[in-house]
Amino acid sequence: MTTHPATSAPIDTALTELRAHFGADTVTTTPDGSGGVYAVISDLTVGPAYTPAQTWLGFQISAAHPDADIYPHYTGMLNRTDGQPHGQAIQPVTWQGRPSEPALQISRRSNQRNPAVDTPVNKALRMILALLIEQ
Repeated sequence: MTTHPATSAPIDTALTELRAHFGADTVTTTPDGSGGVYAVISDLTVGPAYTPAQTWLGFQISAAHPDADIYPHYTGMLNRTDGQPHGQAIQPVTWQGRPSEPALQISRRSNQRNPAVDTPVNKALRMILALLIEQ
């Protein structure tokens, strides 16, 4: 497990859980400079409704974790195979200085957030599900 010297125990636990769920080789992190991290899960399959059918999912786990929502999330640029536009609160952006790799921002705030339920793993799974439902 890779930890960053400036991260807290709750962030380290969240990263351990992400790696356990998605695979240690698919989760990379970068310190955000404020005690949190930017996390990227690579090689996620989003299915035949998108091109490409595989992408990455990125988000920030702030230093306030677990008392702050994991919001928003980002994926690589995905196009719907049915030609329809993306749904509400999904828009193209650049993220983390990736100008050569456009991204989609998926904005799904947890209004009734419960830190025991809205963990980084569960929130990532909800974002993947939001893409699948969005089609």
